[in-house]
Amino acid sequence: MKFTRDERGVAGVEMALVSPFLIMALLLMLDVGIAVKERMDLDHSTRSGAQAVMANVNETQQIKDLVVASAGGMQNITVSVEKTCTCDGASVGCTSWCTPTTPPSVFLQISAAKTHTGFLLPAFNVESQTHVQIR
Repeated sequence: MKFTRDERGVAGVEMALVSPFLIMALLLMLDVGIAVKERMDLDHSTRSGAQAVMANVNETQQIKDLVVASAGGMQNITVSVEKTCTCDGASVGCTSWCTPTTPPSVFLQISAAKTHTGFLLPAFNVESQTHVQIR
């Protein structure tokens, strides 16, 4: 009966039972934090591309190169730049005019994506998009 009343080592057993859950929670928080930082870096990169567009850089390849360069060495980043033109909401070619005196509205969609592989979370895409109107 002395064995059932002895409370030495109870804290060690409780710690052994609880610590795996605490470690898993810590790794999960670290994983989510890294994914959020990657998303913020992609947001920064697409905004850099948008600023270049506002500074009159209109070539899609130059914008892609600038977005990749501003990613700060981030690996496996995929960038796309899509140019669309509209006249009163209807999609038109960028070389045609709406009326003889009205050019079409020109929009650029800048997108960047990266696959995040974490400690506990399965691999998923982290994406960012920016929509810019030139005129």
